[in-house]
Amino acid sequence: MSGPASSLTYSLPLQVLQPRPHFSLDVRTRSPEGLLFFAATRGGQSHLALYMSKGRIRLSVAKQKEIFNREKYNDGKWHSVVFSLEKKKFRLVVDGIRAQDGQLTSAELKSMQQFMPPVYLGTAPETFHKELKSKALPKQSVSGCLRNFKMNGAQMSNPTANHGAGPCFEGQTQRGVYFSGNGAHIVINDSFVVGSTLELLFNVRPRTQSALLLHVGDSSRNPDVMGHFLTVYMLRGEVVVRVNQGKGEFVVSVKPKTSLCDGNFHKISVIKRKNVIQLSVDTADNYKIGPPSSTFTLTRDPLFVGGVPGTLHQMLPVKSPFVGCIQEMRINDVPVSFDRSSGVFGSLNLKECPG
Repeated sequence: MSGPASSLTYSLPLQVLQPRPHFSLDVRTRSPEGLLFFAATRGGQSHLALYMSKGRIRLSVAKQKEIFNREKYNDGKWHSVVFSLEKKKFRLVVDGIRAQDGQLTSAELKSMQQFMPPVYLGTAPETFHKELKSKALPKQSVSGCLRNFKMNGAQMSNPTANHGAGPCFEGQTQRGVYFSGNGAHIVINDSFVVGSTLELLFNVRPRTQSALLLHVGDSSRNPDVMGHFLTVYMLRGEVVVRVNQGKGEFVVSVKPKTSLCDGNFHKISVIKRKNVIQLSVDTADNYKIGPPSSTFTLTRDPLFVGGVPGTLHQMLPVKSPFVGCIQEMRINDVPVSFDRSSGVFGSLNLKECPG
């Protein structure tokens, strides 16, 4: 879980959650606070929640009954967690150490027999945030790694939805955002205006030669529609910028002196001044002058990084999402904080990339 809004959703058959659910997972984190698991009952009156508070792993059941181990587990090491309901008891075991069992009343037990799928790893949807706050549960996900999620002893299959929960890496890592492809993308701004001037800087370490890097605007391929857009992408090892300001497209490209996929970071700079686009990749650069009658890129659209939703694929010159690492992005000299983006979709790690 790489950000406060990261989550994995599992849509389980209703009968699987009844009557004595048994869950297990491994967690590695340095966060003292955050939600690990959440499941609600019909009507939202009761819940089953696993979370961290002051470094301790706590299990919250029914309306607000809790058990926990006194050890702290936010040490950056892997820890195994088992939690379950057993008739009127609920149990928590961390690294083989069992907390004192919790006890449910008959009414609480009855309410806990009405679980409604789905269940969530990381944060729960915003519709539950008011309930989480009322029960003193964290609404934000723990920042760290989860693995080996099992229910009733069976390994869980792929989640039905992934919101910014990316891969974790063993060993040395580097700062940056890791995109794993498969629909992973970020919306930095819901209504981004390119305008007459734009400065875009970032470092990229891709794993493929062709992929979308950034897009904003109406990129309809209909020749009768003169949309406004700006697209930055890689095509067979070249970096390309394509712009339309309502009077026709103009394109500039640069082939770097070394391969983009050589395992090193490459610095990309895109500068737009009215109808001129200048593109630099490391020490190679190029520029293009567009139609002089239009100097303003009139966009008020989402600014996508790493990919776009499937509905936009056919409108773009490349359909492949980006796979690799992006770091130190600045737009108009303002650092981009990816963990505060408008939307995070698919499998990403917002904190780090493999070393």
